[in-house]
This record gives sequence, structure tokens and C-alpha cells, in this order.
Amino acid sequence: MPSLHAPTLLLTLVMVALATGVLHLLSSRQNRSEVSLVYWGLSNLMAALALGLLGTRQVWNDRLSIDVANAALYFSFMLSFAGMRRFCGKPVWWPLLLIPSLVWLALCQGPVFYASIEARMAVNSTFSGAIWMATAYTLWSYRTEPLASRAPTYFWMAIHAGIFILRVPLLLYLGVPKGVDLFTSPLMSLTLIEGLIHVTIISFLQMSLTKDRAENRYRLAAETDMLTGLANRRAFFDQAEVKLAEARRTLRPASVLLIDVDRFKAINDTHGHAGGDAVLVALAQAISQHLRPNEVFGRLGGEEFGCLLPETPLATASIIAEGLRARIAGLEIRNGDDVIRVSVSIGVSATTSTPGGLDRLLAEADAGLYQAKRDGRDRVVTAPVQLLKAG
Repeated sequence: MPSLHAPTLLLTLVMVALATGVLHLLSSRQNRSEVSLVYWGLSNLMAALALGLLGTRQVWNDRLSIDVANAALYFSFMLSFAGMRRFCGKPVWWPLLLIPSLVWLALCQGPVFYASIEARMAVNSTFSGAIWMATAYTLWSYRTEPLASRAPTYFWMAIHAGIFILRVPLLLYLGVPKGVDLFTSPLMSLTLIEGLIHVTIISFLQMSLTKDRAENRYRLAAETDMLTGLANRRAFFDQAEVKLAEARRTLRPASVLLIDVDRFKAINDTHGHAGGDAVLVALAQAISQHLRPNEVFGRLGGEEFGCLLPETPLATASIIAEGLRARIAGLEIRNGDDVIRVSVSIGVSATTSTPGGLDRLLAEADAGLYQAKRDGRDRVVTAPVQLLKAG
């Protein structure tokens, strides 16, 4: 069948590997922080070179089309493995990348091994499958950041590795038909078709992984307060709405804290904006250390911070707020040679005493915060009970 013509398939595979390799390298220039793209680009270019050498069989001597070609192919696989390690933040030991190629070249010096097509193909399949399985495992074990393309990528690499490994028992059981030119056999055509599918899919998935990471970074930057590293106002509202909806659905209480630095303008006037920034950073760290991991907190603007405490009734929230107030009052914030001491006022509200949505809870907590300021600052006021007493 013309569609299974091995030389045509091989030429197509070489061209696709070249094109995707160049695409990776061009993408790396737009995203210089993603070094993995360079490794993957070089991997595809090396694969194109290796496949081109394989195509010289019966044109040049076998040492080039078998020994060097397969050694170059293993090196291209190892470059892809190294790229995945760099993508996952792991180091790359360059001598390791050459080991499969060097072992292959050493095996090819043995006359018995070299004369056996079955032995060469079994070793070839074992090496290739092992490298791709190691690459898949590297990504599978990486759970540091949410990546939509992560699961499809390691599943495909595992499937690709499995195809190589499956060839080993088939070769040992069935062998290679005698008198058949392996390069023009149906087995080679099927191998080239699978290779063409693999290069296309894995290149797309690699680009998708880097795109997912870039989108995560942009989203994180858009949702993060640059000074304190906490969620900014928009992110706080988005996250708090989710937690509050969950609390309503499970009929569990939730509380809100509004925290404001006392006399922050005086701090800026006395210690400068650097001193004010140091105070805000110290408060952000204190809040992060004081609250539980499932609680939402962020900088709402200026010197004001907000917290939403799920599964927390008003009385418990007041105790937490008092502990946070005391913790902040004990801070010694250094700004050069100066030591700055600060206090905060905190307003507290809860779904158990304040029906309504997040806006209502924040309004009640803000009223409590205002009352704390009126009562002398450096205190916690819960709403709405105290406000009713104040008339």
C-alpha cells in the first residue's frame, strides 16, 4: 500500500520532527525562563538527524545507519527526559544522558549481538521503553502546581513506553521472518506510523504544559498582592465566596475578620514608606502563621486585611482574633536601625449572628472594626451585639 511506504513515512517523520524541534526552540526565545523547551527542541532535532541516518541503510555502511543512528536516537530520548526533569524543577546530570548511547555502541562491538536482528530490536525496544517510562514517571511524580495537560502527557508517554516494551516479548516469541528486509517490512511501517503520531502528540503536549504553567503564573500574579504575597482584594473575594457557599451548603458557620493597622499614617510619616511596607509584610507573615491552612486571607487594600474562617462560630472567631491581635502587638518590626511596634483593631462577624452574603458579613465586621477604633484601638469587637448596645 502506498500509504504504508516506509521511506515516505520516514521522510514525513523526519520533517515533522524538524518542524516541531524548530517550533520548540522559537518558543523558548519567547519564554526564556522555560529551559525545558530548549531540551525538547534539541531532542526533536536530534531525533530528525537519527531518523535521517536510519534512512541511509543500504546506501552507506551499517555502522552509520545502525550503530550511530540508534545511539543518536537514544540521546534524543534522553534529551526529552532531561527536558522533563528541568520542567519539574529537577537537576540534570549531563553524563547520564549519554549512558544509553554508549552502552548501545559497546554492544554493537559484539559480533553475536550485531548479527542478531532480534537481539538488536529487543535491546532497542527495552532502552526506548525504559527512557520514556522514566520520563512519564518524572511528570507523574510532579504535583507542585496544577497543570491541565499533566495527566494526558504522562498517560501518553506511558502508552508510548508500553508499545516499545510490548515489542520485546513479541520479538522473542515470533522472531523476525527470515529473508525479509526489515526496513521495508510492515513492522517498520507500523513503527514509523506510531512514531509520527507520537512526535505530533508529545510536541503538542509539551507546548501545552508550558502554556498551562504560563497561564498559572499570570493568574497568580493577577491574584497576588505584590508587597505581601497574600491574595489581593479580588482573589480574597473569589476564594471567600467559594468557602462561604460551601458553609451554607453544609449548614456550618463561618466567620469574617477585618484587620486594620492602628495609626498607619503616623508610621509612614515617622519611618517612611519603607517602614510602612515592613509593617505590612510583617503583619502578612503573622496572619499566615496564625491562621489554619483552610482559611482564606488577603490584603484588601492599604493597611486593611481580611480573613474568612470556615467552620468557625462567632465565639471561636473572637478568640482567634484576640490571639492574632496579641501576636501582632508583640512583634518587633525592624526597619534599618529602627524597631517598630504596631497594634491592630479587628472587627469580627459570623453567619450565626449575621444572615446574608459575604458583603453583609464584611459590612458587619467593618462596623465592629470602626467601633474598635472609637473605643481606643488595639482591640477586638464582634458584631452586631456590641453595636446594638452602642445604639
